[in-house]
Amino acid sequence: MKNIIIFKNDRLGDLFHSLNGINNIMNEHRDDNIEIYLSNYSKSFSFLFDKTNVKINYLNYSLSLIEKLKIFKIFLNNSIDKVYILSPKNFFFYLSFFFKKTKFYGVTIKEKNKIYRIKIKEKNKERKITYINKFLFKFRTNNRKVKKRGESIKYIIEDLCSNNLQSNDGIININPKSNFNFEIFSQNKYCHFHFKKFLYEKKKWSFSNLSSFLNILVKNKFRVLLTSDIEKNEFNKIFKDKFKTMDFEDTNINKLSSSLTDDIIYLENIKSLDLFNLIKNASLVVSPHGTMTVMASYLKVPVLDIFDNTINKIAFYEYKPDNKNYKFMILKSFSEKQIIKIERLLSDV
Repeated sequence: MKNIIIFKNDRLGDLFHSLNGINNIMNEHRDDNIEIYLSNYSKSFSFLFDKTNVKINYLNYSLSLIEKLKIFKIFLNNSIDKVYILSPKNFFFYLSFFFKKTKFYGVTIKEKNKIYRIKIKEKNKERKITYINKFLFKFRTNNRKVKKRGESIKYIIEDLCSNNLQSNDGIININPKSNFNFEIFSQNKYCHFHFKKFLYEKKKWSFSNLSSFLNILVKNKFRVLLTSDIEKNEFNKIFKDKFKTMDFEDTNINKLSSSLTDDIIYLENIKSLDLFNLIKNASLVVSPHGTMTVMASYLKVPVLDIFDNTINKIAFYEYKPDNKNYKFMILKSFSEKQIIKIERLLSDV
């Protein structure tokens, strides 16, 4: 029986980019011991691994010295056969220097002043660093120097974690049971609209402007289920005042939902498990780029991904989902042109 370790302590959206690759690893090593190290950001989504016998550990997004020492000690005291580095952080690659009997698989990054996550002191000078390669059994490089459309990080991870099995059965739990049944709403198509104060406020969108966006969805025969930032803000208060509200901390929420027939419903205090099922059963997800849109794409739900106009083209292609029903738009200051563009994007959804 082999001992396998997977490092993926990134933000939550990055986890969803990696789930197919992790699924491949778990299929290949069904009879082996697998430990996955995730970041604390992913803790509330542990249900994704309920169908597995893997051990899940949680780390800080920025590793502390104590965490690094504990991981190093694990390698000293145990025989580790394979390590998959899906979070390109220097410390994980340094382990390959010391534990040469272990096969290390890694996603490495190449950019202007960094190659394979090892910092180069000379500014604007690319120096070939080949010694990292020598210690990795297999690696795939995410080349951020390429100025044209390149491979997505999702594809790179899947390729790194590919195996020769004829079947890659789904081990990730995409059918978790939650207290609320969103199929009640999915009898008629609904849109999950996620609001982020930072982006809309930056573009100086008022509540009235946002209402114009929501009303386009309603005109397209969508029922809109609205979520917002976890942090309390003035928009959340307006949503509660203007729309019927479902509070997921209310134990009678299932009874409440049957009495709500409004076109727009604000969902308050929604938890991760319910959020996952909300997205899974949606006919469309509209959200600023991030966890919501990546999660929806993983679940093959149609997406309208909203970006700030400062998005870097290379970063866009790096994280662009491969969902066939994927559309995106650049959010600008509110104008009639923006509304016309939104109407056009939603006309054939």
